[in-house]
Amino acid sequence: MVPSNILKSSKHMRQHIKDKTNLQHFIDISIRLTTEKNSSKLLDEILQVVMSIANSDAGSIYSITPNKQLKFETVINKSLNLYLGGTLGSPVDFPNIDLFIDGKPNETAIVAHSANSGEVINIPDVYDALPFDMSAARKMDARTGYRSESMLTIPLKDHEDDIIGVIQLINVKDAQNKNIPFSEELVTLIRSFASLGAISLTNSTLIKGMEDLFSTFAETIAMAIDEKSPHTGGHCKRVPALTLMLADAVHDINKGPLASFSMSEADRHELDIAGWLHDCGKIATPDHIMEKSTKLETIFDRIKYVDAKFEIISRDLKIAYQQKIICAMKLQKPIEVQQFERLLDTELKQLALDRALLQRVNVGGEFLGDAELEHIERIANKYQLVINDINTPLLSADEVENLTIRRGTLTEAEREVMKRHMDVTKNILDALPFPKHLSNVTEYALGHHEKLDGTGYPRGLTKEQMSVPARLMAITDIFEALSAVDRPYKKAKPVSECLFILGSMVAKNHLDADIFAIFIESQVYKNYINEYANPEQLDEVDFDNLPGYTPIS
Repeated sequence: MVPSNILKSSKHMRQHIKDKTNLQHFIDISIRLTTEKNSSKLLDEILQVVMSIANSDAGSIYSITPNKQLKFETVINKSLNLYLGGTLGSPVDFPNIDLFIDGKPNETAIVAHSANSGEVINIPDVYDALPFDMSAARKMDARTGYRSESMLTIPLKDHEDDIIGVIQLINVKDAQNKNIPFSEELVTLIRSFASLGAISLTNSTLIKGMEDLFSTFAETIAMAIDEKSPHTGGHCKRVPALTLMLADAVHDINKGPLASFSMSEADRHELDIAGWLHDCGKIATPDHIMEKSTKLETIFDRIKYVDAKFEIISRDLKIAYQQKIICAMKLQKPIEVQQFERLLDTELKQLALDRALLQRVNVGGEFLGDAELEHIERIANKYQLVINDINTPLLSADEVENLTIRRGTLTEAEREVMKRHMDVTKNILDALPFPKHLSNVTEYALGHHEKLDGTGYPRGLTKEQMSVPARLMAITDIFEALSAVDRPYKKAKPVSECLFILGSMVAKNHLDADIFAIFIESQVYKNYINEYANPEQLDEVDFDNLPGYTPIS
């Protein structure tokens, strides 16, 4: 017979080992809380550890859905060799459990009652657990031959004491593998581990909430710009899509100088946010500049005002010549009458030609050469009209300045105002307290107007100072602008012209040649046009003579 003191010592030793094991489990889970980003995996591990500590045969974890239902996240039953949900198990096909029925708390389902009341429910035998509805458990037992007996249900609370989920354990086993009730000591221990599960869910929910909030904020900025300027708003939506297309292509390439570049999902998310925010400063750009679709446009297109002045000049010409013709007729000089009529016809035709020229150049769709500029200056100096007995030039100095813009519709002063949107963008992004995993958003977003030779803005960076995502965003920003079908001041260009312009910028060391080659060879441009622009823009491209393009080797 073994002496009682030896039995007592052996019991203490087993308890010490058990306590040490439980403590180690607790420490391990606590450490993983700070390192594991996958909350589903962590919850799965917590459930298995809790089941191990309790020597429980089965267990489940539920989350609460937005529409107030309990959703099975993980279901484990050792005896039935059942593992559903979690990170490795088969999908859970059990129906959700309503927390409320007809507007009242669901008092019949144990997990629903625990979630609604916040109570820990410890039941020695679920078949005697009135008033709870155990019909589902009985049906499952009848179908599988299993016997659900002891059950422990623990609500999971977040930092604001709100219920965010439920852990449920079934059939705790004794040393002889028989079902026994959950002891109060065991309940206390399991609740401590359950609190770790609640912390995990809370952290996951808070992080996801912040991510969703920030992503929505970025998209809302684009929506605000869209309301201010529909064509620029479309640009803010399309650039992120094209940027990720090209980034994925660079990630997938397995040859050339960028073969080692790779992106995780977190990297893609960071780049996507940068894409949405890259033009956020345009929210401060004056409407009359951002929406300037013609050279003479301010609040309205002043070409109509110029047309009106042409009408006055035309009227004055007709009146002046008609007076001369009448005088000649009175003096019975038919030859002079014919001469005056021919002169009037000639001047009216020239007036119409000059008027047509100004109407054409006002659109800003083509580059103006020196000949056109000189012609505009001649028109400005040639015609005078009288308003309130004051001789007034046909074109004011401001109208001449705008009409003589060589390319586009903006004057140099207006271009400087437009460029300032990058300073505003920088100020906005610098003011945002980005978390570590979004720390590169500012660098990526500000890179789309930089040039590899350091002549870009707002910071004048060189290639060596720019990351790959920032350099590729410069290409996507320009290609989207060139191919866009919703710009009020220009027509969408065919792909061949878009690529030629990009290639010319590559040749001038403004854009990255390696990324440009991937853009072409991966056919990102073609996929983008098919999805976001007009497929009719996809014309033939002479890649052999495309500037800036060298095939990847």
